[in-house]
Amino acid sequence: MLAGRRVKLAALAAGATTMLAGCGLHPGVAAVVGSETISHDEVDDVATAVCSANLATAEVSGQPAPTLPTRGAREVALQILLETELSQQFADHEGVEANPQQVSQAVAQNEAGLEMLPPEQRQDFRDTLRDYAEGQLMLIQIGQDSLDGNADENEAIAEGIRLRNEYVDELDVEIDPRYGRFEEGTFKRGGTSLSVPASARARAGDKAQPEDTFVADLPASQQCR
Repeated sequence: MLAGRRVKLAALAAGATTMLAGCGLHPGVAAVVGSETISHDEVDDVATAVCSANLATAEVSGQPAPTLPTRGAREVALQILLETELSQQFADHEGVEANPQQVSQAVAQNEAGLEMLPPEQRQDFRDTLRDYAEGQLMLIQIGQDSLDGNADENEAIAEGIRLRNEYVDELDVEIDPRYGRFEEGTFKRGGTSLSVPASARARAGDKAQPEDTFVADLPASQQCR
């Protein structure tokens, strides 16, 4: 089972402390991966859970509630969904399936964290976590097969990612630039627009992880709450 790389709810949410439609993308589409699409609605649903997970974790640990921009949460959400889709398409191509028991165990490890989410968010994020765990486990299996089983988990997943990137080179992947860009088989967070930020405030907001003071001044609709 995922030993050194256990799929953790907090790990999926990590990084959330941090507009234009994409060229060639249909309205409502955040990304295209081969023949499959990831919608803005899917991204928003996962981003909402990412926000809730960060806030709940802070509350349980007795830390001040983090000031999080929803833009950062959406970038993290798309990264989760994109990684999952790429891994699953690659595994389908390789004829590899995840062990259902290992997937269930990975999800079970996170039940306490899932229970901290609002009830209406739990099942959707549980499904997202399950799909992500499947992708990670299949990458490990592919890596192990490539290395004749003579590799630890970290080596195996690194090999799986290397092979996946070779596969992705032949795959049509488009990302709405408001979330980031896709380069060399990897999603690079940090949404952009075709305009160049001119004012000091615009430049502050153009960072992948804006300062807390900048985020605090954002409208409530643009903050994780």
